Amino acid sequence: MDANRKSDPLTRFAEMLGEWMSPLFLVAVIISVYEVALRYGFDAPTSWVHELTVLLSACCFVVSGLYALARNEHIQVTVLRDRLPPSARRAVDLLSLLLGLVFLLAIVWGGWSHAWEALSNWHSTRTAFNSPTPAILKPLIVVIAALMAVLLLVQQRNKPR
Repeated sequence: MDANRKSDPLTRFAEMLGEWMSPLFLVAVIISVYEVALRYGFDAPTSWVHELTVLLSACCFVVSGLYALARNEHIQVTVLRDRLPPSARRAVDLLSLLLGLVFLLAIVWGGWSHAWEALSNWHSTRTAFNSPTPAILKPLIVVIAALMAVLLLVQQRNKPR
């Protein structure tokens, strides 16, 4: 961790959120084991474990993108970039930034109305458990994509020149 990243409030928030969310994977595993025990040990399956496991895991996966970006631990294939002269590296970095912003802003733009509708109407899965997975996940995806776009800009601003 460099000092610039630690002093950046968005990076600190992303790291805190990722660390707070990560135990939910363990919760998903525990309730899945509970389901297996009930289903195969007592022939008494639940109606809620699968949907809750999907919701918890999906929320963690979405937040993990922001967390990995904040920590600069996402997958980067730099074998060609590293061989370029500094000016070409900067151009590749700028292209990468622009492509990332276009992708993330497309998610925000295209997902905003779906997210708002799901949240304002409290969409659910319409199953026996009827979880609010769409009402939670759709807005979360849009918010995290927007935060990732802002974080890309913050990281670009904080890059040493």
